[in-house]
Amino acid sequence: MPEEMNRTKKALDGALRQLLGQKPLAQIRVREVTELCAIRRQSFYYHFTDVGQLFDWSLARERAYLPTRQEKCLTWQQAAADLLAYTAESRSFYLAILENRGRAGLRQVLEDATEQFLKAALSYCRERSGVPPDPEAEHVRVLWWQTLLLTLIEDWLRGDLCQPPEEVISLLERDLRDGMTGAAWRSLSQSGTIE
Repeated sequence: MPEEMNRTKKALDGALRQLLGQKPLAQIRVREVTELCAIRRQSFYYHFTDVGQLFDWSLARERAYLPTRQEKCLTWQQAAADLLAYTAESRSFYLAILENRGRAGLRQVLEDATEQFLKAALSYCRERSGVPPDPEAEHVRVLWWQTLLLTLIEDWLRGDLCQPPEEVISLLERDLRDGMTGAAWRSLSQSGTIE
């Protein structure tokens, strides 16, 4: 029974995403979703009260899916490139998130995935530059870079930013390295090694 239920929900989710490529969420009707995936309307109403609730379920599913998708990536750069490529493939879905849930909704869906690879990037740069761990400063850096990355993704989705994912990742990597170089310099200055 749970497998059948999951299959039905996934089919409804797929139909919703397909329709989001054609029209705004507010214009999508239950009948369209069910016809597209050949599921009876009663089955839809067994799982969801309306299209908005299906969209909410899709957002929660997406948020859980993204970090698991990155597990196959060997480096943080691969994880970032994968996330950017995936959001480009799912552009209409992510634009629907922006239009219906705003920046806060986009952040909610992407925050776990972006935090995961930004922490890995920060750890990598910190270790390479010899900077001692500073959990409080690292937390602030991750939030700052996450906000920057989410703003870039938003601009990219809306078509305001034309750089390919590789260039965005290169800029992020350079900024991370520069930040760690500054942190290493401060660490040496505070220890009295450099005056």
